[in-house]
Amino acid sequence: MRSHLKVKVFTLAAEMTYIRRQEKKWKTKAKLARQRQRATADLLAQAKAISSQAYAENVFWSHRHHRYGLKEDARSSHLAYGCMQGVRYSQMESMCYGPLKGYGSSEPDWKSIESMVERFSKDETTPQEWMQKYAEWFAAAKVWYDGNTERIKAWQAQRLHDHQGKLADPVYQRWLAQYKFEMKQRYQKIN
Repeated sequence: MRSHLKVKVFTLAAEMTYIRRQEKKWKTKAKLARQRQRATADLLAQAKAISSQAYAENVFWSHRHHRYGLKEDARSSHLAYGCMQGVRYSQMESMCYGPLKGYGSSEPDWKSIESMVERFSKDETTPQEWMQKYAEWFAAAKVWYDGNTERIKAWQAQRLHDHQGKLADPVYQRWLAQYKFEMKQRYQKIN
């Protein structure tokens, strides 16, 4: 049944990719409707553009909310599959960036992972052994996840140190000045 879990992981990824494409399409349609609305003076055409814009935005947000709902399921499926493959949690998620990006806690849904391991190990020869492996994996994963805040602080301190080192490096400063000059030249050619 591990192969079924693998299929679930890949289909969730493919579904989210397709939904992302649909979001882009409907976002573009809403943008074009807004442009049509601004460009026309005819009230009937404006009303049609407003209706078209509202519909496109509604479809866009519907897709966006659906994709966000799939993210948690995809993450849990991925972690369950990795657990069943014998991959440590620390190898799959070296750092959880949720708190770093301001999302609050980004702790995995451990219950969901456990239920997936249980569900997809039922047809294996020794399902109890899989649950024992999950318990060991979970214990190590929990320890790793709890140490996440210290790793984020260390990473931020290292990043600041590296940035300050670059600012003091004359070779980097020459490259940065050249890069800014080239970007300014490109911008002036466009406008």
